Amino acid sequence: MKNLSLPFTQQQIKEIIADYPTPFHIYDERGIRENARKFKEAFAGVEGFKEFFAVKALPNPYILKILKSEGFGCDCSSPSFCWPKRLASWARK
Repeated sequence: MKNLSLPFTQQQIKEIIADYPTPFHIYDERGIRENARKFKEAFAGVEGFKEFFAVKALPNPYILKILKSEGFGCDCSSPSFCWPKRLASWARK
C-alpha cells in the first residue's frame, strides 16, 4: 500500500474545526479528478464504454459537478436521487 498524505496540514484541520461544526466531510477535488481520469483511462480501450457515477453513493451536487466536468454521466436509481443531478446542471432531456 502506498503512503498517502492529506492535502492539508494539521493546523488547517484545526482551523476548519473551529469554523465548522462537526461532523463534516472534506473532499479532495484533485484526488477525485485524478481518480476519475485514471478510471477513464483504464476503460479507454473498451468501445462504447461510458462512465457513470451512482448518485446514490454520494448525492453531493459539488462532487457531481466535478465528475461531470471529467466527462462522467450519472446514474439515478430512483427519482429521489435525481435532484442532485439537476443541481449539477446535467442536460435535462
